[in-house]
Amino acid sequence: MDEAFATHYELGLERGRLFSEGEPRLELARTVELLDRFLPAPPADVLDVGGGPGVYASILARKGYRVDLIDVLPLHVDQAQAAAAEHPRRRSLRGSATRATSTPPMSPETPFSC
Repeated sequence: MDEAFATHYELGLERGRLFSEGEPRLELARTVELLDRFLPAPPADVLDVGGGPGVYASILARKGYRVDLIDVLPLHVDQAQAAAAEHPRRRSLRGSATRATSTPPMSPETPFSC
C-alpha cells in the first residue's frame, strides 16, 4: 500500500467527508440517486469495493440490500464494522478487491465502488 495513501486516509476524515453540518453533500446525494436508478431492487446482494467507513453500505442496508464491504485500511474496516452493528444485512471485510482476507459468503449481483 502506498504510504501517502495510508497516511492520508488514516487521519479518519473520510467518515464525515460526505456530510456538511449533518446534511448530505452533493456527491453523496447524486451517488445515491444513481445507485437507486441502476441497482436491482432489494433484496439483492451488493459488494462495496473500497467502501471506506461504510457510508454507502449503511444507506443500502437500510434500503434492504445485503451488503458486504471490502476496504484495505484497518481504520475504515473498524469504522464500517461499528456502523454495520446496527444493520444486520451488512458485513465489513478487510482486504482489497484482488486480495480480500475474507471471502464474502455471497456472489454479489452488483459490485460497486464509490
